[in-house]
Amino acid sequence: MELLSEQPTKAGEVTGRSSQRGLTVAVVVSIIGSLLAFVAIAVGLFYATNNAAEEEALKEAGAAGEVTARVALAPYLVPSLLEQDQAAIDDLDAAAATLNRTVQMTRLKIWSEDSVVLWSDEKELIGQLYPLGAEETELFETLGATVEVSDLSKEENELEVAQGESRAVEVYFGAEMTEGPERVLVETYFPYDLVSDQAVSLRQRFMPLLMLGLGLLTIAQVPLALLLARRLSKATRERERLLERVITASDAERRRISAAVHDGAVQDLIGISYTIEAKADTAPEPLDDTLHELAGSTRTVIRQLRSILNSIYPVEVPPEGWAAGLQDLVLALEGNGVQVTLDIDDVDLAPMDGLLFLRVTREALRNVATHADASKVLVRLEQQRLGRLVLQVNDDGRGFTAANADSSRSEGHLGLQLLYDLANDVGADLTIDSSPGVGTNLRLELMGQR
Repeated sequence: MELLSEQPTKAGEVTGRSSQRGLTVAVVVSIIGSLLAFVAIAVGLFYATNNAAEEEALKEAGAAGEVTARVALAPYLVPSLLEQDQAAIDDLDAAAATLNRTVQMTRLKIWSEDSVVLWSDEKELIGQLYPLGAEETELFETLGATVEVSDLSKEENELEVAQGESRAVEVYFGAEMTEGPERVLVETYFPYDLVSDQAVSLRQRFMPLLMLGLGLLTIAQVPLALLLARRLSKATRERERLLERVITASDAERRRISAAVHDGAVQDLIGISYTIEAKADTAPEPLDDTLHELAGSTRTVIRQLRSILNSIYPVEVPPEGWAAGLQDLVLALEGNGVQVTLDIDDVDLAPMDGLLFLRVTREALRNVATHADASKVLVRLEQQRLGRLVLQVNDDGRGFTAANADSSRSEGHLGLQLLYDLANDVGADLTIDSSPGVGTNLRLELMGQR
């Protein structure tokens, strides 16, 4: 009884330390997950904000360029420009120079409706014919404007490419002549740096606020992670305490039954065998042979009872681990020609979990030895996602049906029912699949201590 009183305390101490480790691991995993999520969201926000800032900066730069060019050039869009009047060209040259001092331009062109460059700050382009796109042609009618980033891949932009430009803000707008119905298309290129600078300014205004909000949200997850981890740890400790109480009660009952049978029925049978043997020595023939056979049969029953008592007497997890507690049954099966394979992951088990696996596996192996008539047995323990532990005991024996299992229980073979009861008591999932001539697969699933 002293051993029984000390054992729960030791297991509780180890379980407490294991639960604390589980709490720490859960919190660390939660914090790391939050940090990873923070980084992923921050990267996504950076790219989204960068794109939005560039798009907004492009609109602002284009709108500013359009308004400035409309105001600056409107008085100089005279009908004589269509005839390439030199005075009109000189006036536009002066206006363009003034405009360029106000807003830095890369290129300025004025197009006629038949896609001819009427005027440009690059004289080589004047009089050249370059096909306009449908979107630009439509501006002659609408007098609207378009703003986009040009890749300078058109033939008309060879001079910009030669000057080392790769991107530019391209603004087109339709305009009316000062007199008459004629209309022209004004094309203005601005350095892309205008967009980049404006985008940087927008990012500097908004990104700190976004990052601060995201950081506060991440920090706010920590108390929730701590709360959930504590609840998980508490639930796990309660499950282990329940398992410990169930196994302790089962052990006490097994010891009581073993002691009662050993000190009662076994001793009585030993006395009966001695009495029969003594009577056989004085009995006349052929009665003496019959009595000797009865004495031998009685001793056989005694040995069987003692074997049963040894099998039901509680076993403990050896210091080497729960798998080491299977060696006697494994050796017995191998001695009878059964090939036994142990495939057991190196898992840090809570004490009660190891004891549960040991008890269930021993009961399953005893059933294989007694009923299965198998040639191969596989015992496997693996850790799956979320720390779930799965124990399987497979054999290729004769198997059974549900009807056969019920019949066996009615005849007193309660091993399977005891396994189900134990699994239900501790909150584990136990399934036993079997078919005649195929074998039996026992599967025990348990949420491990982490």
